[in-house]
Amino acid sequence: MSIKPRTTVLTCLLILSLLVSPFGSWADEGMWLPGSISNLSLNELRKRGLELKPEQIYSATEPSLKDAIVQISIGGTGAFISPDGLILTNHHVAFGAVTAASTPENDYISRGFLAKTRQDEIPARKYAIGITLNYEDVTEKVLSAVTPEMAPAEQVAALTKRQDELAEAAPSGRQDIRSQVLEATGGYQYFLYTYLIIRDVRLVYAPPKSIGYYGGDPDNFEWPRHCGDFALLRAYVDKDGTSTTLHPENIPYKPKKFLPLNVGGIREGDFAMVLGYPGRTNRYRESYSIDYNQRVQLPAQIKSLRQRIDSLTKLSEQNPEQRIRLADQIFGLSNSLKNFEGTVLGLKRMDLVARRRAEEAAFQKWIDADPARKAKYGSILPSIKTLYDELNSFGPLQTTLNEVMATGDLIRALELAYVRASEAEKPEGERIPQFSNSAVRGGMMQLNRGWGSRNPETESRRLTGALALAAELPENQRIPEIEALFAGKSGADRRKAEEEFAKEAITKSRFKDFSEVEKLLELSLSEVKAVEDPLLRLVGQLSEQSRPLTEKARQFNGKITQLRPEYVRGLLEMRKSPYYPDANFTLRWTHGQVRGYAPRDAVTYDWQTSLRGVLEKDTGVEPFDAPPALRALSEKRDFGSYVDPRLKDIPVNFLTTNDITGGNSGSPVMNGRGEVIGIAFDGNYEGLGGDFNFDPASNRTLAVDVRYMLFLLEKFAGASELIREMTIVQGKGAPARR
Repeated sequence: MSIKPRTTVLTCLLILSLLVSPFGSWADEGMWLPGSISNLSLNELRKRGLELKPEQIYSATEPSLKDAIVQISIGGTGAFISPDGLILTNHHVAFGAVTAASTPENDYISRGFLAKTRQDEIPARKYAIGITLNYEDVTEKVLSAVTPEMAPAEQVAALTKRQDELAEAAPSGRQDIRSQVLEATGGYQYFLYTYLIIRDVRLVYAPPKSIGYYGGDPDNFEWPRHCGDFALLRAYVDKDGTSTTLHPENIPYKPKKFLPLNVGGIREGDFAMVLGYPGRTNRYRESYSIDYNQRVQLPAQIKSLRQRIDSLTKLSEQNPEQRIRLADQIFGLSNSLKNFEGTVLGLKRMDLVARRRAEEAAFQKWIDADPARKAKYGSILPSIKTLYDELNSFGPLQTTLNEVMATGDLIRALELAYVRASEAEKPEGERIPQFSNSAVRGGMMQLNRGWGSRNPETESRRLTGALALAAELPENQRIPEIEALFAGKSGADRRKAEEEFAKEAITKSRFKDFSEVEKLLELSLSEVKAVEDPLLRLVGQLSEQSRPLTEKARQFNGKITQLRPEYVRGLLEMRKSPYYPDANFTLRWTHGQVRGYAPRDAVTYDWQTSLRGVLEKDTGVEPFDAPPALRALSEKRDFGSYVDPRLKDIPVNFLTTNDITGGNSGSPVMNGRGEVIGIAFDGNYEGLGGDFNFDPASNRTLAVDVRYMLFLLEKFAGASELIREMTIVQGKGAPARR
């Protein structure tokens, strides 16, 4: 859809779009590749407070800050803070390890966990860490796999194959060295990353949830915040220094670099930098993509998440063991829900679709002004618009079908069996690889392992929610098979009928025992269709309807993959400014300042919170249930050496203008000397939408003050041995040990 505002309005929008463009303004925007820091204005960075040289931050040959920063496999960041592999990260990043180790008798979620000796440290069994050794731009090598005569889908396959080839060909000589090639900014660039992978990771300390997640969902993404969101892990390797799996004879890893902690205090305006692994941004997306996300994709995900959280919460209330086992999952889903809700509001608040359209109008005007540019870039935006017009015609339907098929293990198993039988009817060369006999049997084996822990009630609730989503589809995308089930019903009557159907279909299915599902793998398609089971019949019908939509989506992805790099290339040519790639869970560096903000009219937020604020919120009821021992320390003013002179209290959280996103959780916030002053744990609600656009007025990083962490370790947990491992400095301090 195009807009043609009057010239004066367009001019104003163009000015606004330049303020929010991901190119070149000197703001605190930018998740920079750490090897590109020297391309920025070092004089400006030094004026702000950076004291390190670029090679002290990133070097592929000498120890540098990048050697102290770890990528945590479950989607977070950590940092070495001792010579014995001690890792500082967020409580919510380590929460999966806490819940996995907890039982009703040893409830580490509620009580917290402290390993008094290294022998007491608990394996974090699904955790691994990666340390970036180096990276290189391999864009030309990857793109050389593509030829002009290839169809879009063939090009995507060729690019993926070349990425895998380059990663496999990268020299390592060690089993704990891993390489991968990742695309950045919609395929504009490709980078080969090499990591040291450490698989023996252990939980050392986690505060109780009443500190680590103080404020819970009500405070999530909100400021002012009073959360002690930190935890400690440790990395172990074998006696030769090689990474291996958990073994009692493994020893702590000796990092090339670890970070000192600075307790000298911070002030508003102080320089702050973050090194971490931000997950995914879409800063260079076209207005059409932003519009689709705002109207279709994110609202559908929000509805789905609400329904899943409701189902799991009711299940967790049934017994203490379920509460512990589901705590991490509910936490993650709730975090995503609030993030998506805030992103939709943020996109609307920034009016980002209109701003990007104005920027695209300027881009098109620049293209049209030169015949050579017009020949090179002239068709890009019209082609992208055409693709999104088509996506809007089937995207909501495909999203809903996918949601129905994701409502539980039973439906997933029936889908695998049905599609396998369908694919078996085709000539071998035309079959979809992921539904080959071997692939299906592998998927079935995974489902079989968890079949005993299935909860039919949860699956029926999720199916009910998915059927409700189907009822909200546009009239021209309604699903005939689902509409036939509830013909003549609407409103509350339809909701009731959907619930009854889902409950009956799931709980009374003939496939309660997994052996019954496996029998389907021996049947032909006609025999599968003849089986009397309402749920199998519906799954088969929806699978048939999904197939052409999947092909349309594949074509869309292939074509957009061709167009996006050219769009970014043209924008960069027009802007002639420093460029940072979109985040893709690789190591990035950001600069900023300690600073508050004004979220709305007549409201100004200070940049710092205190222990007094923790206790002011305390109601004794979760999630505002501060431990009595914490209140006692405050009343006695047993603060040790961690009092902030401005607050005359223990500092808890603070704000910076650093540019971060999901994946940065646990990243160290450092001063200009590379000393830790805090731990990034969240963004602010007004800054949600930042994955699509950085707004310097409202985007803020929320960090735990390192002094609150040390106060809790020393005074609350009695973990003085851990503190003695660390290098603590005051003010300018002393050089860190290596």
